[in-house]
Amino acid sequence: MIQLKKGDLVRIEYTGRLASNNAIFDTTSEQTAREIGIFRQGNPYGPKLVAFGTNTVMTGLEEAMVSSQVGKEEEFSISPEKAFGERDSSLVRLMPERDFHRQEIRPQPGMAVMLDGAAAKIKSVSPGRVTVDFNHPLAGEQVIYALKVSEVISEPEKKIAALLGSLGLKGEVAKNGKGFTVSFKKGEDARRIQAAKNAIDVIVPGTTYKVS
Repeated sequence: MIQLKKGDLVRIEYTGRLASNNAIFDTTSEQTAREIGIFRQGNPYGPKLVAFGTNTVMTGLEEAMVSSQVGKEEEFSISPEKAFGERDSSLVRLMPERDFHRQEIRPQPGMAVMLDGAAAKIKSVSPGRVTVDFNHPLAGEQVIYALKVSEVISEPEKKIAALLGSLGLKGEVAKNGKGFTVSFKKGEDARRIQAAKNAIDVIVPGTTYKVS
């Protein structure tokens, strides 16, 4: 077992499939994604950096990390309540068709939509009425993950460097009293710098920044 504490960065590789039919729904492997036809252009494949204990991944996957051995791929079965949640009938709603027309949406069964900032799927369409399911598409599913923990990063300075690297930034990290200062070069992408600051502030609070 791996000793992990909140805020540790964990580099993982995984492939998730449904226990019901072994269909793969997610993977960090580009080759696997291409082979089974779920490859998405622009999706970042390869080992994924996650912050343990910060609700960035499902509960069952965090528990699987703790039960893993670094460098060894293992399979873990995860129950619905620790994966994508149980199905909730209250999240299946009947909505007026005119609400979709106002947004210039022509509702069709099976269509994925965003409504009031929430992802949903249209189940059926009848005259004037649309049945919409706000449950996660995999709600109620038992899932199986083939998981490999390739690295655990606990030291603050290495955490900052890893977060910068995950965003393609080359900021310099220097000790500053009891904390750290990250120096960015002029011309770096402002949005990526802000994303790095947001992540670092959660994982290594008190870090300061400058652009030179």
